[in-house]
Amino acid sequence: MIELTENENTPFLTNMKLIYQHGVSHSKNKTKIHRLFAIHNYHYVVEQIVREHARDMSFKDATLHRINFEAILKRVHKKESIPYYDRLLELNMIRNNAEHYYIIPDVETVALHSGIVLDFLKWSYNNYFDIDYESLALECMIQDAPTRRVMREAKALIEKGDLKDASNKMVEGLGALKFMSFAYLADPRAKGTLVGKTDLSEILADLAFKIILVQDEWALRKFMPIKTFFESKNGKVTGVRSKYSLPVFKDKEMARKYYEDILHIILTYQDRMAPPFVWRKKTRKSEILQET
Repeated sequence: MIELTENENTPFLTNMKLIYQHGVSHSKNKTKIHRLFAIHNYHYVVEQIVREHARDMSFKDATLHRINFEAILKRVHKKESIPYYDRLLELNMIRNNAEHYYIIPDVETVALHSGIVLDFLKWSYNNYFDIDYESLALECMIQDAPTRRVMREAKALIEKGDLKDASNKMVEGLGALKFMSFAYLADPRAKGTLVGKTDLSEILADLAFKIILVQDEWALRKFMPIKTFFESKNGKVTGVRSKYSLPVFKDKEMARKYYEDILHIILTYQDRMAPPFVWRKKTRKSEILQET
């Protein structure tokens, strides 16, 4: 095991987890280009984890950064058996074919390797770095403080079995991303100008969201049911508001899956929908999190 402190490991491993989750998000779209991105992300995180672990090994006639991934994987496996070794070699071949020859794997192959890579990450985090994969909370990477709070609250409520309130919190989190982005993307000068029965400012903002999400139909389907609009008083814009319906979950597993979907969307698009100065730095204390 490489001799690094937990503080040194944590940012690296958290970022690898995030990149893996971005791959999962790509895989949900199932188009060729998204399957290519998914395989690239899965391969990237495996390679970086194995390379990090191999830093204390010596390689004949070359330094580590000059050795290809397959050679490193074989060397590490020879020293300490790696679960899913043959599948990881297969992943390397699939990625090379996709990147160099545009031979894109089918949906089933991408899904198979998504599960294999997840199992490898859980194993390697524990065996290489003494860190539990599940303990690395991606919520800490949400830039907007109130959104970060409500997503953490949603996660706690799911574990308590309060799925109704958890549903409200996680959709509130996605709604917050949309109304904070709306405030930046929309033009309040268009407020009050109607196209049919719809305010022009809402039409322009919806168009901006569709342009940003044009390559991500899966995320777009989650986003667009949230209705966001300017509030006004005496003809003057006073703020932004979102309205949304709440999903109903049969069990914790269904709620967790929806939660992961929402978290992935927030982490993927927070940097694309608005500049950093838009996000709020402070939020109120959470009674829900203090209880857990």
